[in-house]
Amino acid sequence: MTALRRLLARARRDEGVSLAELLVAIMVFGIVLAVVSTTFVSLTKATAQARFIDVNTRVASNGLNDLSRTIRAARTIAQPGGTEASAFTLATTESLTLTTAVNTADSLTTVPRRVTYRLEADRTLSSSTVVATPLQTDFWQFTSPATKRALGGTVVTAASSGSPLFTYLDFTGKTLTPDASGALTASQLPSIAAVTISLTIDRTSSMSSQAVTLQNTVSLSNLAGGATT
Repeated sequence: MTALRRLLARARRDEGVSLAELLVAIMVFGIVLAVVSTTFVSLTKATAQARFIDVNTRVASNGLNDLSRTIRAARTIAQPGGTEASAFTLATTESLTLTTAVNTADSLTTVPRRVTYRLEADRTLSSSTVVATPLQTDFWQFTSPATKRALGGTVVTAASSGSPLFTYLDFTGKTLTPDASGALTASQLPSIAAVTISLTIDRTSSMSSQAVTLQNTVSLSNLAGGATT
């Protein structure tokens, strides 16, 4: 019996772990937990960033395509008396108004429309379109109600992105310098031969790591060389 008691006592002393072993186990568990948590947070952040970049890229691409298509089809408008109105009636660093050709039911007939692109107070890009109605033979007027739509996305300010939304070039390829308000003068408008678009889209409304900038220089092939106003 005495030997049995000694055996049982020794077995009870060998049960469990020591304090040192417990501390080591806790430390190892903490290291593993820290590694797993850091990896999870990094993957989550990377996934979110990639998703935001994808959204910004799609919004910027759609906006740039819309702007490029409309500007590329810029056209002058004949006026009574044998003169032609300039294709552009407003050209600033963050807005423009131009007359553009729109293909209708066939490839021979075009109906002009007057389109205004501008940045709203919340920095979203919008367009306003007025479809022309006949005034006389070969003459048009823009008296119809405007159709407005948002192109989506927050356009980062020129100061943050480094380039204005619109830059204008003349027929020699020289940049037309706007006045203090950022607008071209009436005498400069007929000289516009190309427009450089620098569209920076960011969901956070600031120049973050998710911001996407797309640029395109659109040549106005419909304009042979300046119109008289």
